[in-house]
Amino acid sequence: MAAFRLARALTAVALCAAALLVPTSAASADVDDFSYASWDASYDIGLDSEGRANMHVTESLTARFPDTDQNKGIVRGLPTTYENAWLDVRVLSVTDETGAPVPYDTDEDDGLLLVLTGDDDYVQGLTTYVIEYEMRDVILAADTGVDEFYWDLLPLDSTQPIESFRADITLDDTLAEHLTGDARCYVGYSGSTDECPLTADGATFAVEASDLSAGQGVTVALGFDQGTATQPSARQPNPVTDTVPAIAALGALGVSVGGWFAVTAFSRSRRTATGIVVAQYDVPDSMPPLLAAAIVPKAKDAIPAEIVHLAVRGTLRIEEGSDVEQPRLRRIPDARIPDQLDVEALDALFAEADADGVAELPSESETFAARMKALAQSGTDAAASRGLTTKARSRAAVLLQSLAIVLVLAGFGLGLWGIVAGRVTALPAFVAICVGAVLVLLSSFYAFARHTVLTPEGAGQYEYLMGVKEFIRVAEADRLQMLQSYSGAERRQDGTANVIVVYERLLPYAMVFGMEDEWGAVLEHVYAFEQRGATWIGDPAAPFMRAQLVAFAVSSQASATYSAPSASSSSSAGGSFGGGFSGGGGGGGFSGGR
Repeated sequence: MAAFRLARALTAVALCAAALLVPTSAASADVDDFSYASWDASYDIGLDSEGRANMHVTESLTARFPDTDQNKGIVRGLPTTYENAWLDVRVLSVTDETGAPVPYDTDEDDGLLLVLTGDDDYVQGLTTYVIEYEMRDVILAADTGVDEFYWDLLPLDSTQPIESFRADITLDDTLAEHLTGDARCYVGYSGSTDECPLTADGATFAVEASDLSAGQGVTVALGFDQGTATQPSARQPNPVTDTVPAIAALGALGVSVGGWFAVTAFSRSRRTATGIVVAQYDVPDSMPPLLAAAIVPKAKDAIPAEIVHLAVRGTLRIEEGSDVEQPRLRRIPDARIPDQLDVEALDALFAEADADGVAELPSESETFAARMKALAQSGTDAAASRGLTTKARSRAAVLLQSLAIVLVLAGFGLGLWGIVAGRVTALPAFVAICVGAVLVLLSSFYAFARHTVLTPEGAGQYEYLMGVKEFIRVAEADRLQMLQSYSGAERRQDGTANVIVVYERLLPYAMVFGMEDEWGAVLEHVYAFEQRGATWIGDPAAPFMRAQLVAFAVSSQASATYSAPSASSSSSAGGSFGGGFSGGGGGGGFSGGR
């Protein structure tokens, strides 16, 4: 049975992202439309060498099927757990009333071991199925200071009426010696306190009932001296397996989040060269906007800024034609090109220019969008090749993520130990640690990765650009907005086009810093192609972060709705001396047709 539990645990691992056991209907409504002419059962209960209660059951069920091709057999569902412990159910055989074998399969669903009798042949009329099976740990230590065999002898959630029912319960000598003399029988729908006759003949108890409607059950409660049956460890509180894995999952996720912050802090710390920012008016030719955007975090409008930069430097003109709404570009021949990145920008912008060197800015063009994407990447590549950026790992993030992995492994080991040991109460915590393990694994790709950070030279250039930003903030922002915004810039008539006069050298960098939005809005169609979303703009980690949040939401929903599988609601208050009810014990299960 340990292998069986391990297989169950591995199945839970595979499904821990979902973490929910969704019940499915065992049979459709029509195949359940039959009755039982008789339901007879014998229960032999004894103690094994460990003092744990074992039970051998033989059920003889005579079904009254309709005289049509409706049913191929019955489905008998046996509970697999009782009061937080696995019952280790074993089906020994299925035969007919003569002892001839009846074909059957088994399946598991919603805390039940389903015995599906029959094959592809239909059965009609009176048909008998004799099902023989074993269980253990069926005697419970009640809160009232006694041990009890408190058992539902019939399933209470089935739709078949039973014309005649009988059950015999036989105890071994050891159990018989520890009987307290208190015994009760309850009959009726779930929760009924109506009692039924329970006869005793030495160590054998018998109960009979007739004309039971669908959903009515019979429950017996036999009292034993306290400590008669050894209880499985799964019924004892064990926070090590039932709680610690969930705590480890939360701790690991918290440490992983700390790793993300460590990466952010590491990247921020690499932006400091001298720690002094001095306001700067000019930007050298070697720092075009494409390059500046590669070293300024969350830079805005790199492509539009580069276009305006080229206009400021006199390498192209931005024109407004009378017959078009969007601006167009005209290349100025023989103009001085400040930087190699500017050369690449001009080549990309004018790759499809006409004979006069005029290029339209198309709002829908995959080829143009691809060139702009490559152009933005060239700025990132140039930052690395010029020694301004490099790839490095955050030691703090690696340390924190390693600690998160250790916590996950420890929690997973404890949870798996609880599952293999038969602790049903360990299953929710085990699911939680599985979900935590998935999230920690995903975050490991981020924490252990080498991230783009500034070199000491890059940090110096970053501080210089921050000086430019400071100058714009304190001295130039209003003037740029008034005189060099797209709507405020001077226009000069040149034939059929208005030439927009752009002269402010800091304007492109104001766009990079997000301090001048109008130009970016006007030129936005340069990179917003066909409304497909420019995935090459923004935080590269955004898709990863979205995946993390979705996984966490799924795991939170799963943790909030999950409950351990249970075939019946049991009471540990004691029913052998009164106060019990039908359906209040273990057992029960399910019955239906197939």
